[in-house]
Amino acid sequence: MKKTSDFILLVLGALLGGFFVYKGINKHFLSECKVFEPDSTIPLAYQQVITAFCKSGFFKVVGAIQVLAGLLLIIPRTRLMGAVLLLPVVINMFLMHYFLDNRPEELWETGIPLAMNVLIVLLHWDRVKKIFG
Repeated sequence: MKKTSDFILLVLGALLGGFFVYKGINKHFLSECKVFEPDSTIPLAYQQVITAFCKSGFFKVVGAIQVLAGLLLIIPRTRLMGAVLLLPVVINMFLMHYFLDNRPEELWETGIPLAMNVLIVLLHWDRVKKIFG
């Protein structure tokens, strides 16, 4: 059982860590602020929030947290710290799409990383209990 959970943690940590290192770097260097077309089917509230986050520089901070958490997730010794650091970011991404966005595929695209992150924390539950008593 221990070897199975260690393997699952290794795979989840590598996948989730690599994904968020890429997404964080993407926010800093690879993509410009999103510009929505006037005839877009995406809800206006979502467009306004994304535009504000982008123009204010908030996404740069989120990107830095994603890179740091992604790197921590890849390293087995710091995997729990990376998962805990990333958890509020992933929860907010999921909830923003749930409440503001009308595209079901976005819930899958944010729900899968959320589920992976929660699974990493649950597989470290014995360490979490020690930390929080």
